[in-house]
Amino acid sequence: MFFAAWYTIANIDAANENEGKHLTNCTLSRMSMIQDICRRSWEARGRLCYLQADMGVLQLQNQQLVHQIEIQKQALHDLKVKVGELQDSQNSYDDLIITVNQLWSQLVDDLILLGIRAGRGPNALQSLDDPSTQGSLPLCPVEDIFLCRLMQKDSIEANCNDEIINYVEEALALRQSSTRELLKLLEATIDAQREGTYCIAQELHGLSTSEDAIIQMSKIDDMLKEEANNLREVIDALHFKHKEYTVGIQNYISNCLQDQSEIKRLAGELDESMGELDESRRKLVNLKMQKDAAIGMHSPSKDAVNGNLSPEKPADRTMGLRELKDSIEEAKIVASDRLSELLEAQEDNLTLTRQLQDLQNELTDDKYARSSRIYSLVNDQLQHWNTELERYKALTECLQAERIHVMKWEKELNSKLESADTSRHTVDNSDSRIEELELQLQKCTIEKNDLEIKMEEAIQDTGRKDIKSEFHVMASALSKEMGMMEAQLKRWKDAAHEAVSLREKANSLRSLLSGKVCRAQLFEL
Repeated sequence: MFFAAWYTIANIDAANENEGKHLTNCTLSRMSMIQDICRRSWEARGRLCYLQADMGVLQLQNQQLVHQIEIQKQALHDLKVKVGELQDSQNSYDDLIITVNQLWSQLVDDLILLGIRAGRGPNALQSLDDPSTQGSLPLCPVEDIFLCRLMQKDSIEANCNDEIINYVEEALALRQSSTRELLKLLEATIDAQREGTYCIAQELHGLSTSEDAIIQMSKIDDMLKEEANNLREVIDALHFKHKEYTVGIQNYISNCLQDQSEIKRLAGELDESMGELDESRRKLVNLKMQKDAAIGMHSPSKDAVNGNLSPEKPADRTMGLRELKDSIEEAKIVASDRLSELLEAQEDNLTLTRQLQDLQNELTDDKYARSSRIYSLVNDQLQHWNTELERYKALTECLQAERIHVMKWEKELNSKLESADTSRHTVDNSDSRIEELELQLQKCTIEKNDLEIKMEEAIQDTGRKDIKSEFHVMASALSKEMGMMEAQLKRWKDAAHEAVSLREKANSLRSLLSGKVCRAQLFEL
């Protein structure tokens, strides 16, 4: 029994000893845990202080960056204002350049048409095909467009100012020489036309016979036919140019339609891009909501309750949230840039669509086509050439009618000239005959005086009656012969007066013919 009691007491002591050991071990483990928790709390506090200091530095840097961004925004606004002013000045300069270019093209076209009217022929229309006369701008900087257009160059091949000045002077000298040659050619053509007209006028004024007049009229007729043929060729060339312009306008309209379809396609793509942008916005909103939810759900007590608090997890979460925030900001920036680009593209497409619609309306409008400068110029030239052609046709018909009358007058003039020649010969013969008759009359007068003297002697001689009767017979015969000679002399004088009147009439007909020729020359001019 003692042994049993001892055994029981030993068991109780052993149990008490084991329980004391267990309590000691629990106490030590709890102490170590408390120390670990304190150590971790101190480390967390140190890291929190470090993070607060880091956040202060970051806030200061953020304020500095915001200040710099404001400065850059102000500078960007000033640059935008300057760019707007420069763009306005550039637009006014472009308008001035376009106006000067149109005036220059009109001047070149007027010079070409002036050369055609001066007699250069349809070959001068080939100058209209020159690309330098069609109003196209050269491929050079904007500030050098007018200078390059003036020099007919695509660019200024020089580096320094002296080389540019020398190059411009040489190009302008070449341009001036070509302009002088063109003006000299026009002057020579006009002088040749004037000289030809003056020569024709002098030849028409200096005509002596009708044959020369007929030859000269045939030459004038040939010249008019040649000029009419040249005018017809020029009108045909202008018609061909008009057809080419019509084909070009039709091609331009087809190109505009293709551009319009392309714009519609781009508008569809723009709508798709806008849809993608809306989708990106929705994704961005979802990411922002997820970020707000993640920030709201973040709590460090969860790990403390579980007894598994880790000092690295809040920092990792902070870094992850920062990276997520940076990615969200980058996505916002990319989305805003893409949105601005899409809006600009949409505005450009709308502007191009309006311009294309206006241009298509103008091109499809017949009034615009008829009121265009090229069409009005060609139409005015066509009307001018039509009126000139009608005038020359009327002048040719008038000359043909006058040619028939001139031929009739020529026949009458030839017959009258023949009669005048015969009358001239008759007058010459009558003059010689009158001189002979005058001599005979003088002889007869002398004989009459002698006979009268003899008659007086015979009267005194009363013894000779037979001689007296013979003298009476001779006196009567002589008086009859003198009467016949006086009648013949009167006839020859009438013939001479008629020849003089015919000569005066021939001179009047010659002056009338010269007046008709001058009138025909005036019609030609």
